[in-house]
Amino acid sequence: MSPIQLNVMYGHLEGNAGAFSRDPSGYLSIEAGIFQKHGLEVSWNHVQGTEERYRRLENGTAQISLVVGRASLQHFLASGTTKILGCAMNGCSYYLMAEPSVNKLEDLRGKIIACREGPSRNTPIAEKLRELARLEVGRDLTLKLPGSDQKTYGLLINGEVHAALLPRAFGFWAEDRGFKRITDWPDVVDDPLPITIETTEKLWRERGKDFEIFLMAHREGIRHLQANRDAAIKLLGEKFGHSPSFAAKTFDDYLVCMDESLKVDFKQLELLLSQVAPETRGGARQVAAQWIVAGALKT
Repeated sequence: MSPIQLNVMYGHLEGNAGAFSRDPSGYLSIEAGIFQKHGLEVSWNHVQGTEERYRRLENGTAQISLVVGRASLQHFLASGTTKILGCAMNGCSYYLMAEPSVNKLEDLRGKIIACREGPSRNTPIAEKLRELARLEVGRDLTLKLPGSDQKTYGLLINGEVHAALLPRAFGFWAEDRGFKRITDWPDVVDDPLPITIETTEKLWRERGKDFEIFLMAHREGIRHLQANRDAAIKLLGEKFGHSPSFAAKTFDDYLVCMDESLKVDFKQLELLLSQVAPETRGGARQVAAQWIVAGALKT
């Protein structure tokens, strides 16, 4: 029997600070023969640009796209043509990065901090600053809300703010530039569902059984990645040009957030919807029923 052929696409984290794959596990899975063992012939390809990935799904040259949840949800709400097969990472909280003179939250008095506007919604940033450091936003410090993580990162490294809440990849890049992580900041800011596994409704109808086999193999692949730190670090260096220290941080503080169950956490879906489209009719339950394939939701 001929192997099942699947073309899987992924993108890099937005911005030009460097190359950062949200899910590099497929490369190790191919190398280890995991997909082959399940009767699959999988290509794992970097395709930058959300619209280009949708074009390839729609014309059938690719079948699966790994995409950040805010983009996949926005596309579904606009088109109604996609399905979520699962989620390889439900959340990975932002790090609070600061200039070297800031050692603790209290040192932010009189300073400016930044956080992308989307994940700041329905998030207790002000409450935590008040609770943990007795700082009032607007009185004791200023909070800026740029429109993207890349802009937030740029404000920090260009000295326009003193601290910033950043996705971990940007946090790692900031550390390489001499900024430090404020470790007493709690895990309250997140980018929900950062790795959704997406296809079109048409492809799901036509190839649902093939996708179920892929998900089984991908679960094994994530377990393999997380159990083989040295191989993962080597891959990140060879494929994405990461330094040994950056690759180690990526494995220890980012790839550990991957969820081998591949289930979509409903609470994270609710949070995502509140950030992207809070007025959506029917709320998260209705979105889940229409968007997420049966059996892929974790409630």
